[in-house]
Amino acid sequence: MSEQVQSIVEAVRSLTAEQRSELMEALAAIETSRTPFSASRRELVLSVKGKYRHVPTSSESFMSRKREDLALETRP
Repeated sequence: MSEQVQSIVEAVRSLTAEQRSELMEALAAIETSRTPFSASRRELVLSVKGKYRHVPTSSESFMSRKREDLALETRP
């Protein structure tokens, strides 16, 4: 175990039962707030994905377009 983790474990062990309970509640609150998207946000993301699905987004597509642009610019 790293020194940092060890010091955290020791600090938690020195807490009272009430403090440990509060810590567990705080950690649970953090975990539940990590949900990726709310339902409305998810709907928004999906609608945008649908609207722009024809737009190439991969890096390969981007580089391909840039090569085509460069070829057009360098033609005599």
